[in-house]
Amino acid sequence: MTRDGSGKDRRGGIAIQTKPLDGLGAVVFDLDGTLCRYTISVEEVFRAALPRAGIEPDLLGDLGVAAERYARLWGEVQATLESTDRIRLHIIERLFDERGVDDVTRAARLSDAYGAVRDETGIRAFDGARELLEDLKGRYALGLLTNGPSDMQWEKIRSLDFGRSFDAIVVAEDVGIYKPDRRAFEALLNRLDVRPSAALFVGDNHELDIVGAHRAGMRTAWVKRDGATPSEDVAPDIEIADVTALRELL
Repeated sequence: MTRDGSGKDRRGGIAIQTKPLDGLGAVVFDLDGTLCRYTISVEEVFRAALPRAGIEPDLLGDLGVAAERYARLWGEVQATLESTDRIRLHIIERLFDERGVDDVTRAARLSDAYGAVRDETGIRAFDGARELLEDLKGRYALGLLTNGPSDMQWEKIRSLDFGRSFDAIVVAEDVGIYKPDRRAFEALLNRLDVRPSAALFVGDNHELDIVGAHRAGMRTAWVKRDGATPSEDVAPDIEIADVTALRELL
């Protein structure tokens, strides 16, 4: 089904727009999963890091399950610890503990190996993301709001050369407030000097990005990945399969 105008609908295609975007002055992006991604998954990092650390492959059990647990724990503890290394070590110690393993030396070795694999494999921008930002710059005020520790997130921004693309950037640890807290969005909007209703937030995580931005009074565009489901009954103004689909709407 395809509709034109403010009700543009491309189900089975790339964009669903349910509300008009009149008066839009700013577009604000999430970083991870929206504009960029790691080149390999957490599970793949574990597969490479365990033998590098001299640890038997089955110590963490099913690595797919361990990877999902790692991601959940990251979201739970990132606001309580100050650096990527401390967060990662804490999580791996938790994973060991949950497997009945009490070995701080091996946990530290695995944490170091995990970090080394991540550094070597790196991240990359999604195809077309840089070009999209260039297209939007000058037409809208552009902002970036990302959760995570400052050292890790600023290194990503530098390595991707994204700094010049945005008029304002807020990394959660820098301000001590994490999405979905509405104050994180307000901190970014204050730097852009834009009213919430005149800003569109673009993100892939429904709970952190869409619900949080909605609570802050912003309009929202959900980059919905295959299999993703809403965390609660908050509908985005736009639903897209890929961030570059914004071109046809903005």
